[in-house]
Amino acid sequence: MSKYSRAKYFIAEQRGSSWTIAASTVMTADDINVTGRSFVIINGAFTLTLPAASSFLKGVTVLVHGNNANSKVDVAAGFGGGGASFDTVTIGAYNTVKFWCDGNQWYALSEAVGAS
Repeated sequence: MSKYSRAKYFIAEQRGSSWTIAASTVMTADDINVTGRSFVIINGAFTLTLPAASSFLKGVTVLVHGNNANSKVDVAAGFGGGGASFDTVTIGAYNTVKFWCDGNQWYALSEAVGAS
């Protein structure tokens, strides 16, 4: 078993921190891997854009909660299984959707997800 560095301990401590956005926002890989943001609250009719899928994000889960019927999540290359034409997911009011990255694409993993 390898030893963890101080940086890895810091990231583990931060994992699970929340982030409330009140404007359309682009999430970066550093927001996830460095600051540990894994739960986002969209406070209004705004769009959160997820970072491009990459090997650095493989296995990452981000939960997004919408407080408005027009709260949305966007990814530039399309969501897995939906193709490039499905690049936006409408969260809706008071719903939470789980997004998971396999290193190549993001997937919306919730029972009722509306693509637009």
